Amino acid sequence: MELDELKAIWTRDNQRLERSLHLNAELLQQLSVRQSGRSLRPLFGGTILELVLDFAGILLIGSFAADHYREPAFFVPALLLGAYAVAIFAAVLSQAVALGTIRYDEPVVAIQARLEALRLQRIRTTQGTLLFAPLMWLPLTVVALKGLFGVNVALSDPLWLGANALFGITVILAAVFVARRFGRHLRESSLGRALADEIAGRSLAAALDDLAAIGRFAADG
Repeated sequence: MELDELKAIWTRDNQRLERSLHLNAELLQQLSVRQSGRSLRPLFGGTILELVLDFAGILLIGSFAADHYREPAFFVPALLLGAYAVAIFAAVLSQAVALGTIRYDEPVVAIQARLEALRLQRIRTTQGTLLFAPLMWLPLTVVALKGLFGVNVALSDPLWLGANALFGITVILAAVFVARRFGRHLRESSLGRALADEIAGRSLAAALDDLAAIGRFAADG
């Protein structure tokens, strides 16, 4: 066998080996990405459960509002509470759709972008829920006491109702001030990142970390 033939065989074998290594790396990457997707199943299940509970709450509030549509003292609080519940339901539904439509055969960068957008969406939903929660305490009290115990708190003490409404507005204004004053420093701190991960869901944070590791592995390869 001549030297040129040996070189050709060597080159051909090297090419086959490179293709095999590249294929193995791709298969390993796809397997790792799918494993990251499986780690999100608890988050998806929790989101579905939250949707079911939110929908049940909307039905109960709607039934209460229908029973008291001629009584503004109860109908208006129920309407406000219902709007709040519907807004939360819509936000959670959007998250469930985003989770359910992720394709794990997409490039890692594209999946990372989807999950990061979902993470930010969950954080903003939680922020909005907590921001308006102080104002919802009063309608919730009126509706719950009337619906469960038949107690007419809506007309019992106007001073108490006004004080609760004022307290809710004060809490919201204070929260907005703190967010604007210290929000940037909190977001950049390790504590802020940990808090954001807890709000968004640990499984989502873990999946993002796994995808980042996969991306670094692919770049090094």
